Amino acid sequence: MPAVPPEHPSIVLHGNPMLLWELAPGTRTERGVRVHVNAEGFRGPERGPRRGPRALAVGDSSVYGFGVQDEAVWSAVAERTLGAEVVNGACPGWSTFQARNMLDLRGWDLAPDLLVIGTLWSDNNFDGFVDRELLASLAGWESGWTARARRLLGASALFRRADWSLRVAPQARRAREIGWDLSDRDDRSGRRRVAIEDYVANLEALVDAARAHGAGVVFLELANRQDLVPVAGTEPAWAPYREAMRAVADRHGAPRVDVPRAFVASGRSADALFLDSMHPSAEGHALLARAFAEAVGAVGWPTRPFVLPEPTGAPPEVVDPYAQAGGRPAVDAVPRE
Repeated sequence: MPAVPPEHPSIVLHGNPMLLWELAPGTRTERGVRVHVNAEGFRGPERGPRRGPRALAVGDSSVYGFGVQDEAVWSAVAERTLGAEVVNGACPGWSTFQARNMLDLRGWDLAPDLLVIGTLWSDNNFDGFVDRELLASLAGWESGWTARARRLLGASALFRRADWSLRVAPQARRAREIGWDLSDRDDRSGRRRVAIEDYVANLEALVDAARAHGAGVVFLELANRQDLVPVAGTEPAWAPYREAMRAVADRHGAPRVDVPRAFVASGRSADALFLDSMHPSAEGHALLARAFAEAVGAVGWPTRPFVLPEPTGAPPEVVDPYAQAGGRPAVDAVPRE
C-alpha cells in the first residue's frame, strides 16, 4: 500500500529506492483542494509526445503546489499564459539527488526543451537522514564499478527496465517503509540532507544533463515567509544554498526567476502570499508564474528554443557555515518540507 506522510495526511506516496518516495497517481483531496497526479507521477494532466515547446520543472512541495488547486499552481498558470507546456515534475520533499534520478528514470523521456530547476528547501534541511547515504543503501546509487556501469548503460531503455525488475523493484517495500517517514522524525542528525558541495555538484549535473538532451535551463529561486518578514539577528540557514544556486546559474548564463524579489515588489502581505512558512498561496503561485514567464520571455522562450551559452570559470565553491560549526543552527530557521 502507498505510504501517507504524517505531516500531510492527504498526500499519497509510493516507495521507490531510486527516488525514496514518489507521488501515487490518481485524483484526491489535499488540504481541502482537488489534486490530480498523472500516470507518470507528475502533477496535472497526462502528457503525450511533445508537439511544441515543453518545460519540465523539478523541485519540492512549493514547486508541486501543495495546498493549491491544479489550475492555480504556477506551472498551470504559466502554461496558459505562455501557450506552451509546463510539466510539473516536482514532488514534496524531493532534493537534487531525487530530481536527478527522476529525470534519468522518466523525465528526459518527455523530451523537454527547457528544464526548470527549483530544488532548494529539501536539500538544505537538517534531518534524520542524508540523501546520498540513504540512496546508496537502498539502490547502490553511485557506489562501485557496478554503479558506473549502470550509468553508462542507462541510456538503454531495455537495460533500465531489466535493471528495475531485477535489482530495484525488490527494494520498493523497504523504501516505502523508511522513505518519507525519516523526514518527519525528531531524531534529526544535525546534518544537511544534501551537503553544500553535493548540492553544487548536483546543480552542475542537472545543467550538464540538460545540455546533453538539448534543453535550456532556468533556475527557480523560491521564496518563503521570512523574505517578507525578516527575523532580526538571524542568518537564514538556507542562505548558502541560495548563494550556490545563483552562482551556478551565473556560471552557465541561465536565467534565474527571483521569486523573493517579485513577492516583495508586489507589496502583498506574507499572509496573502503564503499558506504557512513556505508554501505559496494561489495568489503567490500567480505571482510566481508571472515572474517565470517574464524570465523565460527575456531569453525568447517559448517562441524560440533557449540555448545555454558555454559555462565560464570553474564550478563555484560555497562554504556552509553551519557545516563548519558542526551542525544545525540553535534556532532552526529552515522551512520544513
